[in-house]
Amino acid sequence: MRRRVGGDGGHVDRLLAAASACWGNSPGGDGCVVAEAYDEDLRIVARTLTVARAVCGLLSARLAVLTRAEWMPLARAYGAVQDPRPEAPPLALVTSRADRAVARDLPVVHVHGTGTLQAYALFPDQGPCSMGDELPARIGAFFERHVWPHRDLIRPSAERVAWRARSDYQVRTDTERRQLRHHGCARLGIDADRPTIAVFRHTPDRDTELFDATVDYAAADESANWLFHDPVPAAGHPRIRCVGATLSTTMSWSMTDVAVAFGDSDLPGFGIPVIQAGWAEGGACGAAHVPGSPYEHRRLLADAIAKQAKGEPVLGPEQRERARLWLWLRRCGSDVPSQLLPHWEQADDYARALAVNLRHVEPGGDPLYAAVRRMWERREPMLTRFDFHDPAALIPLGNAR
Repeated sequence: MRRRVGGDGGHVDRLLAAASACWGNSPGGDGCVVAEAYDEDLRIVARTLTVARAVCGLLSARLAVLTRAEWMPLARAYGAVQDPRPEAPPLALVTSRADRAVARDLPVVHVHGTGTLQAYALFPDQGPCSMGDELPARIGAFFERHVWPHRDLIRPSAERVAWRARSDYQVRTDTERRQLRHHGCARLGIDADRPTIAVFRHTPDRDTELFDATVDYAAADESANWLFHDPVPAAGHPRIRCVGATLSTTMSWSMTDVAVAFGDSDLPGFGIPVIQAGWAEGGACGAAHVPGSPYEHRRLLADAIAKQAKGEPVLGPEQRERARLWLWLRRCGSDVPSQLLPHWEQADDYARALAVNLRHVEPGGDPLYAAVRRMWERREPMLTRFDFHDPAALIPLGNAR
């Protein structure tokens, strides 16, 4: 069994024994839940198997695991059936590699992220649907229904999460930011008096239309500086720089007046407006400007540059608060603490820590089971740490300081 982020062989042997003692009794039932666990990282595989077992318990279903050969001993220790090919269509799929473009007609749970345990879910109650088409809207609806109305209670906790998230951004005052901005512009040979637009996190072959529209707009624009964190044709364009990883987080954020993001971005929570040009789970939570077409994208770029040049705000106070609440939901509200799994940051000690946890935990009483049941019965788009249907569960957040 491969032990990347796993520890030595002794830890792996103890992990298999502990997992077998905790999970070894295969769930009964005629149906099955399929877990896909093809990753090399033990942390991801263990999370996927753990969530799959919780779903099996909820649905009274058997566990079938599709994985690498080196992970099969662990899968069997978690109670996987010997023949991973289900005789009938599975009741659900639990995976760490959900293809957002593939429409499915069964519930899909996508285990993701760091922390202790996070997962998105998609329930095709109205017919086949894909993560890409449906998930942002469903998360946005959940946010509007359960997070935004309770913002006063959540705000102290959200501020603390934001403070932790900015650990790589070592700027305390606007004066420091202005000084760094001028230094960075001088270093790159661009005009500090022009607005600076930074383009982040584009993945090749995704969101190509809007990325190409961004590149074309930058090439024709005479009014702003452009910092691309991805390779683009920049020869002959005095205001375009391909910075890649050459700028620190502190320098990059300090230089950015407006960001174009091709994935979820924390920047609005720290006062930097974002045009969300790519797919993002939180794209419907109201923190960013989201274009629906290349034409609208160009209009948003022109409007943002014009406002920035005149010193007018591009980011509203409500957008900033929504961004911090979405950051809180991602990093705290949807991160389920579980004794069944160590924290992601255990890293090289993960196998030993997981074995210790499994030797001493009572699975049926773990918070993961309540979180999975809530998500499943209510058809919610994510696992949650709190019961958002019970406002009293959020009251302690208001006391956080």
